[in-house]
Amino acid sequence: MPFSPTPVLPGTSPLPAPGQQPPSKRALRTGALITLPILVLSLVVGQLFLNRLLFLLPSLQAQAGIAVAGAGSAQFQGFVYTWTRRDRDANSGYTSPTSLKNMQSEAKDFHMNTVVIPVVADMPLRNDSYIAWHNKDRNDVDTLPEGDYVQAIKDAQKAGLTPILELQVHQQDVLRSQGDESGSLVGTSWSDSHSSDNIANNNGALVNVGKLERAWFDTYTAFAVHYAQLSAQNHLPFFIIGNDLVNVSYDTTETNAKNDPRGIDRNVPGDSCPQDASGRRECEWRHVVTAIRAQTYSLLSDHKKSASGGGYTGKLIYAANWSGASDGGLSDPEFEKITWWDAVDFIGVDAYFPLTQNQLDPPLDQLIDAWHGKGTSLGLPSKLANIYDRLGKVAATFDRSLVFTAAGYASVPSSNSAAFQTSNVTSSPDQAEQANDMRALLLTFSDTVWWSGVFWSADRPIPRDKQPNWAVNSGWAGPTLPTSKQAGQWLASYYKTVPVPTN
Repeated sequence: MPFSPTPVLPGTSPLPAPGQQPPSKRALRTGALITLPILVLSLVVGQLFLNRLLFLLPSLQAQAGIAVAGAGSAQFQGFVYTWTRRDRDANSGYTSPTSLKNMQSEAKDFHMNTVVIPVVADMPLRNDSYIAWHNKDRNDVDTLPEGDYVQAIKDAQKAGLTPILELQVHQQDVLRSQGDESGSLVGTSWSDSHSSDNIANNNGALVNVGKLERAWFDTYTAFAVHYAQLSAQNHLPFFIIGNDLVNVSYDTTETNAKNDPRGIDRNVPGDSCPQDASGRRECEWRHVVTAIRAQTYSLLSDHKKSASGGGYTGKLIYAANWSGASDGGLSDPEFEKITWWDAVDFIGVDAYFPLTQNQLDPPLDQLIDAWHGKGTSLGLPSKLANIYDRLGKVAATFDRSLVFTAAGYASVPSSNSAAFQTSNVTSSPDQAEQANDMRALLLTFSDTVWWSGVFWSADRPIPRDKQPNWAVNSGWAGPTLPTSKQAGQWLASYYKTVPVPTN
């Protein structure tokens, strides 16, 4: 009985069946000559079209209402890594060994793949055009030396993380802001003024709104271009171009095209302000994006003057506020009012939505229902309560993926609620509340095709056992994984190592 070898695959064998003659050398050569061109052609066609087909598949499935398997697997799994010049502390900061150690912990223990590094500029007066964004500028209190940001970038890359620079503006207008340094208060007097109006500055002198506004955007654009260049030099694939600038990010009844048509400047060389622009805000931000992308750009205040552009080719994100501004009359949520989302690659939202009104330790299913506007104790008015659908509508309108550029919950009772946000009262630690809040967010969005993940707020380049108020703040990571909070231990088991999204 002849020996028959075990086939390589079930039902097949690489050898001819018993009694069958093997092919001749001439037949083999002929087959090779025919097969080789077909193989080369197949490779070329595959190279040209395979990536496009792979990119289009999730979109086509989503349009057909088909769930995309593994849609939640290629997400941003990131964290915000906060540090400013005011945070001087021994053995801490981006240049300390602790910084690298904490980033390595985030990558190894919690499977994080991205880290957001805020670059904080300062405005002494919130209605002035002056922005201090060099650490030696007059009245600058937050911006670090550039070498500190470069060190943070290099350490992040060494830890296996993708670093992302995020531009922030804080204002220290003590007389007007009453201690609130939020960037959402920048330009509050411009949001309800025509470009032809004159307003009083802090010295009592009258200044033209349009002139003041263009000067501010020129300064901000220089700030953005500089860190776009730094991002490009360090091969960073993402750049967050702004954060929570509610009063200068979307058009109002005073800045829109209908009521202030002369405020819109469509004649800036190289810009692409559309004819149907919502108003002067839309064109000003499209100008910022143009400057970040271009090699050179013209100034808004003087078109005859030009400056070096960012030349940045990576993906752009803007981080919008979940709500409006606490001052200035802009109560509409920023993420829903911006009309230039198509100018960037990802819609960013700082997702501090209040889920319930005053619930202490609500169960997981109640928190998930709250994201969908279901329940009897919701933290938002009924017309705003279905947060999930509102976010999805914005993503669909502009055909952009949406990422939570910040989200976090304090380790205290009721930290998910509107009552906690209003009072901001620190109470006894409650790790279960924080863990459930974070779980509810991920379980609500992880299989959503238009959602690309979250940057959790926050970790800091401080030894974990010395971080201020660690027991009650929104941090999740302890000195070791076993000593981390419940939320951190759950994240470590839930997150898997995944690549950073590229589409």
